[in-house]
Amino acid sequence: MRKFNLSVHELVDFVLHSGDLDTRIFNLETMTRGTQIHAFYQAKQNDKYLAEYALEYTFEYENHLITLQGRVDGVIVNGSEITIEEIKSANTDIDKFFENNEAWHLGQAKCYALMYALRFNLDVIDIQLTYISQIDERKMMKRYTFTREELQSDVFSYFGEYLAFFYQVEKYEKRRTKRLKALNFPYKEVRSSQKVMMEQVEHALEHEHKIFLNAPTGSGKTMAVLYPSLKVLAEKTNTKIFYLTAKGSGKAQAENALRVVREKALVKSTTVSAKEKMCLNDKVACNPDECPYAVNYYGKIRNALLDAFKSDNEYNTEIVTEYAKKHELCPFEFQLDLTLLSDVIIADYNYLFDPFVYLRRFFDSKRGNYIALVDEAHNLPRRVSDNYSLVLDFTPFYSFRKVLKGAEHKKIRRIINRIVKDLDEYKEEIISEYETITEFPHELRSSLDRFLVVGSEYMQEQGNNLAEGFSDFFFDVNKFIKILDLADEDFILYTEIDEARKFFPKFFIKCLSGAKFINEFLKVIDHAIFFSATLAPAPYFKTMLSIDDDIHQIPNPFSREQLLIMVDGSTSLYYKDREQTLSVVAEKIRAAISVKTGNYIVYTPSFMYLENLEQELRNSEDYDLIVQRPSMSDIEKEKYLETFKLSPTKTTLGLAVLGGSFSEGVDLVSDRLSGVIILGVGYPPPSFEKELEKDYFENKLNDGISYAYVYPALNKILQTMGRVIRSEKDYGFILLMDKRYNYSPYRQQLESYDGLVVQVKSAERISHLLARFFLN
Repeated sequence: MRKFNLSVHELVDFVLHSGDLDTRIFNLETMTRGTQIHAFYQAKQNDKYLAEYALEYTFEYENHLITLQGRVDGVIVNGSEITIEEIKSANTDIDKFFENNEAWHLGQAKCYALMYALRFNLDVIDIQLTYISQIDERKMMKRYTFTREELQSDVFSYFGEYLAFFYQVEKYEKRRTKRLKALNFPYKEVRSSQKVMMEQVEHALEHEHKIFLNAPTGSGKTMAVLYPSLKVLAEKTNTKIFYLTAKGSGKAQAENALRVVREKALVKSTTVSAKEKMCLNDKVACNPDECPYAVNYYGKIRNALLDAFKSDNEYNTEIVTEYAKKHELCPFEFQLDLTLLSDVIIADYNYLFDPFVYLRRFFDSKRGNYIALVDEAHNLPRRVSDNYSLVLDFTPFYSFRKVLKGAEHKKIRRIINRIVKDLDEYKEEIISEYETITEFPHELRSSLDRFLVVGSEYMQEQGNNLAEGFSDFFFDVNKFIKILDLADEDFILYTEIDEARKFFPKFFIKCLSGAKFINEFLKVIDHAIFFSATLAPAPYFKTMLSIDDDIHQIPNPFSREQLLIMVDGSTSLYYKDREQTLSVVAEKIRAAISVKTGNYIVYTPSFMYLENLEQELRNSEDYDLIVQRPSMSDIEKEKYLETFKLSPTKTTLGLAVLGGSFSEGVDLVSDRLSGVIILGVGYPPPSFEKELEKDYFENKLNDGISYAYVYPALNKILQTMGRVIRSEKDYGFILLMDKRYNYSPYRQQLESYDGLVVQVKSAERISHLLARFFLN
């Protein structure tokens, strides 16, 4: 007989869940509040009440043995009378909540009631659905009585619906496993660096929880991590592979690699995109009053999933949107549901490492063997710190107080006025524009907690008439409070206020190190493979990623002779010297790009310097000048990069800002880019936040300047240097200008970089070296 293990939620949610998608009712705040209400209610019951009672029973259903398990909220024992209680709370009208969800909630209770009745041989058992309002704590109880036979009939019907879908999945999995087991490496050749990297990954997938790989550009990293992971999937059918990246280009590389695999094997993948990108509505508003795609989402999802599962194997943004329109579903939520049926999930870091948007479907309760492939891992420490760093800006209150007039707004206006009073009182104590604080104001915190309770009810009452920006501010407060409760010695709180004290102060939570959060999220992952071309400087990343072992270095796939690195340590790019050395810098740039007709990018320390340099380099017939501008759209960025053509007949010179959009994720292969010129060392300007970072690392590691300023700048330089050699056949040059390259750690890092490193001082020396380099 076939054996299955199912949780009650897994079974009932799939078969019976119906109703609207509504983030006003189902969100993090209501979940937390619901947990508190459950615990408080259970604690008040007498000694005849069994709270969180664990149940498990193995059923014989047709030719299956199905072990069903779960925890019932409460069992009320009154002599021979037994009542199974399910407790539900909601921040909406509980009568309406019951009406919309009775079948779903009752289905859960029926499963528990049947298991209890079978365990204790009861012919009849009672069920009580208890609803508690999160708004005013009003209770409503609905009671039912069922015979054991009635319960078994219903639960067995759930089994039938679940298994019908399961066998569709199993049929696919058998075909997938067979073809993946027969899969050879999908490219004709394996690069030497790729072979080394795959050996490291294979070993990690068998023996290690996590491994960190520094693999140079051109190593073939994407397939080197995907191929061994897919071979694990062939052996362990319950494996899920999460390919996580910081940028869209990383997602595209993973999608392209899987398309190559699909030419010879079978694999399903979902690419998860941001809600704002996926939304089909006029505005992002996930509730049935404002979005037609939220209406009865859960009632339509099963047919949509089956439709997509039978017809396609790649669920990218375009394909997901097509099915969402067909079935009138929210495409963002639909793609998340599709991940449950996929082998590979391609997503942003946030879907594992963000406390608000991580994939709860997988990481709240484990569903198998998890492999996380973390691309461009050098971006992860900053991203995680940013996820736990928030600002609470009360500016929307100015408009709320003008428009929230009338009896229907009285309750919410009262709490807003209370918050304003708290802010005005606190403002009197602020002395400087920026001030660190040891504790968030107690009175303001209490008012914000009240605002979340009242505001949730208010949003549902207003529906389409909700004031613009109210829901955004509500969820900002919700997130801020959640992070505030996590704040410890790795966080700092501070305020900002305008000099004239005309506006409300802003409150900031700054996470200075997210290493412990990274480790916490990794507890649910079986194997994590971190890889990047620039996991350097090593001391910085070993600290920020909490690395105990060494970072494994993958050998370079190209020879040293393909890259010429020229270091000009005679030209000062210190801020105080930039105006005086500008003409010299321009002369050396012209010398570097005059030897060979080609494509080149100059990276400048700032937009201000870029504009000054543009004036020096413009009006030349020898090259076309293109310039990065602040706040470029995606289309403008694409147009900028498209200017760099293969086999150019005239030189193109691009100006861009170091550390900006064109310093990373730019893949200009062959002679689309023949050289980069980096001006300065990427040293960030001092700021209040940067000084907080410096003080934190000074206290923790006795090296504040390196961790706050030097190491992040050096990583930025290494990323930019990686734009030149993108494949085994590329060749080109890097010219670095700044006196600081004469000293460590910049000099030390360059000495370990693969390439021919030469010191230069004059424009003539630069052009002479490049003439020899390009002729050879």
